Amino acid sequence: MNKPENETMNLRSAIVPRPDRSETDWEKLTIKSRFIFAKVMQQKELCLPLLQRLFPELDITDIQYVEAEKTVEGSIGSKGVRFDVYVKDPRRYAFTLEMQVGDYDDLPRRSRYYSAMICEDLLAAGRTYSDLPPAYVVMLCPFDLFRLGLHRYTFTHRCNEAPFLDLEDGTVVVFLNSRGTEDDVSPEILSFLKYMEGTVTKEDPYIVRLDEAVQKAKKNADWRRQYMNYEMELAHEKKKARNEVLIKMIAVMVKKGMSLSSIADLMEIEEAEIRPLYDQVCSMPGASPEDILKALHTPD
Repeated sequence: MNKPENETMNLRSAIVPRPDRSETDWEKLTIKSRFIFAKVMQQKELCLPLLQRLFPELDITDIQYVEAEKTVEGSIGSKGVRFDVYVKDPRRYAFTLEMQVGDYDDLPRRSRYYSAMICEDLLAAGRTYSDLPPAYVVMLCPFDLFRLGLHRYTFTHRCNEAPFLDLEDGTVVVFLNSRGTEDDVSPEILSFLKYMEGTVTKEDPYIVRLDEAVQKAKKNADWRRQYMNYEMELAHEKKKARNEVLIKMIAVMVKKGMSLSSIADLMEIEEAEIRPLYDQVCSMPGASPEDILKALHTPD
């Protein structure tokens, strides 16, 4: 395979999947739904015990506040993020808990950005660098991103030359996955991970309460309406992201002189689907994907 085709294949692998319409079935939602997870974790009596299970060494006794779907806007020109659950210990720590359904390669970098945005939010609240509390980003995944069989992967900044030397900058990222095979987590954490897979451990009162909260959440008519709006917004964001990637792919191939039919064949996409993008790319050579999309949606 020649170099141009390699470049095309690399771009094609980055296409954002179409929205999974099966996720729009409200009655079938579980704790793995970001929406449901965020809603039930608004309850301190459910969020606090989960944090205590995940970090028993931190001796967390209270939560200052729990905020679901909190949006933290970045500095001018930077991208904001919307956290599933953003929690601050009143004394020492800041946490974000994120339910991740898609097995995407960008999750490690996304976790890095989440850490940075927590710090930016805390600094905006008037703290100095020395006052920044440790920031914990917890990614809850129904897949093993690192393929090593562990349920838990905890990352801090350590020195490559001296692994015993921790930078102690307060950044901690934890990937918890429900598909692990090793005996590496406590029974309390394991029962939560099993619950992510649909198993309610009856002997665990916390999991029973959590499941009751999930079932109750699905009977909330207001939340159901919010979810429908949330899904529409999410589908729009995914479509926009997908089109931006498609535009980048098309621009690469147009620059190489490829026709619409050749591009469609190589991308394994119907010509009709990408024709508007192709025409706009051809009419705006060198323009950014954002400008091309804006032009597409601006009436003449």
